[in-house]
Amino acid sequence: MRKIAVFSLIIFIFLLIGCNNTEKSIITGADYGGTILEVDDDSIVIGTHPDDISLEASYEGPVEVVIDDITEFTGDISSLEKLKEQFNADKKLFASIWAKEKGENNDINNQVLSKIHIEK
Repeated sequence: MRKIAVFSLIIFIFLLIGCNNTEKSIITGADYGGTILEVDDDSIVIGTHPDDISLEASYEGPVEVVIDDITEFTGDISSLEKLKEQFNADKKLFASIWAKEKGENNDINNQVLSKIHIEK
């Protein structure tokens, strides 16, 4: 009887290890987080990917934000140029972003990023 209990416990532990939570989430302190839906010359759009209900954005609806020369990149992608190269609508990239105070001369929504963390 004891062997069965020990065996069951070992199986349970392996199941817990095998069910690793790979779901991405917004980094604590970030203003927004979600899947990158579009990449433009100087901006990105983030939101919830229509095919992915497990990654939820931290806000309602897609948000477009500006990336400027002093935006800090961390994570798996280190620059806007690399993001443009690696972005593909079929390949989901998750971003946590920090917005600066409202920028001037910005036609989108006056939100310029101070930092962006991207996970593949």
